[in-house]
Amino acid sequence: MTESASRSRALPIAALDETRLGRTVFRLAWPVMVQQVSYSMVQLVDTFLVGHLGEDALAGLRLGAQIFWFAFGGINAIGVGAIAVVARSVGAKDQTRAERAVAAALAMASVWGAALMVSLWFFSRWALGMLGAEAEARRLGTQYLQAAAFGMPFWSVLSSANSVLQGAGDTRTPMAIGVLVNVINAVMAYALINGPGPFPRLEVVGSGAGFTIAASLGAVLILALLASRRLVLRWSPKAKPHLGEMWRILGIGAPTALEQAQFNLAFMLYTRIVASLGTTAVAAHGVALAIQSLAFNAGFGISVASAALVGQGLGAKRPRFAERAVYSAALYASAVMGAVGLLLMLFGGPITSLFVAGEGAEEVVELGRRLMFIFGFAMPALGANLAFSGGLRGAGDTGSVMVITAFGTWIVRLGPAYLLAIKAGLGAPGAWIGAVIDISTRAFLMWLRFRGGHWKLIRV
Repeated sequence: MTESASRSRALPIAALDETRLGRTVFRLAWPVMVQQVSYSMVQLVDTFLVGHLGEDALAGLRLGAQIFWFAFGGINAIGVGAIAVVARSVGAKDQTRAERAVAAALAMASVWGAALMVSLWFFSRWALGMLGAEAEARRLGTQYLQAAAFGMPFWSVLSSANSVLQGAGDTRTPMAIGVLVNVINAVMAYALINGPGPFPRLEVVGSGAGFTIAASLGAVLILALLASRRLVLRWSPKAKPHLGEMWRILGIGAPTALEQAQFNLAFMLYTRIVASLGTTAVAAHGVALAIQSLAFNAGFGISVASAALVGQGLGAKRPRFAERAVYSAALYASAVMGAVGLLLMLFGGPITSLFVAGEGAEEVVELGRRLMFIFGFAMPALGANLAFSGGLRGAGDTGSVMVITAFGTWIVRLGPAYLLAIKAGLGAPGAWIGAVIDISTRAFLMWLRFRGGHWKLIRV
């Protein structure tokens, strides 16, 4: 392949066409929505299957998922840095530099994933105790996390590979792999949790093992595709990570790592507030979070589209295009998330009932319905928040996103959540009202930062 052909293959020219901006945002966003919904379905399928094992098993799984989110901070940081760096290179039509960033991102993801595997194996029980898990939920949650720990290196690589492709404008390949990963997880988790036929009945351990198997196969597949030279970007197993590209990715991703770390620490304290209310509150809170994450991903797809378009626009020296793309994305995200929020408010009870069975199910369902009704009010603001923060990250302005997120979670969320849930006696609904206040505040602050235009001057 000639150099000119290689470079034209790397740049999706239509993505920078202002006359079809709305269509372009949707074209990039909808595969990410499907992909993220697929990944959320991994949690929902596990919640559904484990929820029928009883309240303690469900609480252990959902508290374990909170530990997962804390661990994913580093993975997300690599992904955010990779999207920004690759998108700039693609916008500038620099194929070589884009593919150096691919090798750098995958190498860092491998190291981080291995570190997560070791950490989850040795510190799961301690972390669950810090979240306030009761004895049986703590035991079962530890079993789940240790079984899932072996999948973390593969999930880290898969996530970073998805990010570099998204930065280059290819959102369909990650979508297809995401759907496949969810199918594999659903089949394996069902078989290993319940033990039909020749499969052993592992219960909660089977859920973690299903995740590991699905993540492993997904990572192998996407690496094979990158090595096959059939995609917009290429990677070779022999490629040596370029130190300069690693620093570029880390320079953008480090604030995101801090953002995710402090957010997840704050969220663990937030979960600790809910856990102090008892196992029923934890179970309802966990189910509602799993369902919320499914709804969240509609807006997340537009966030990724914002990041890719801003990075490419700035790389092509077209800041006006980048700005218009983000405002268009924010409009779409608010509308889509508002519609999803309305569905949660209307059908929260029946949806929750799909994931809960056994003793105490009626109380969990009723509480879950109330939590989703409250969160429905935050959905339009969440969409705008995701669009503007995605645009800022795509430009490399991750420091401001970190500061705004820290202010929202530590000051705006935790204080009202504690006062409303504990002091005012509102229980878990009070904690979720605090979350609504936080998300609405962050959406406003992200808009102010983006409107200021400093992001147009950042060098990546």
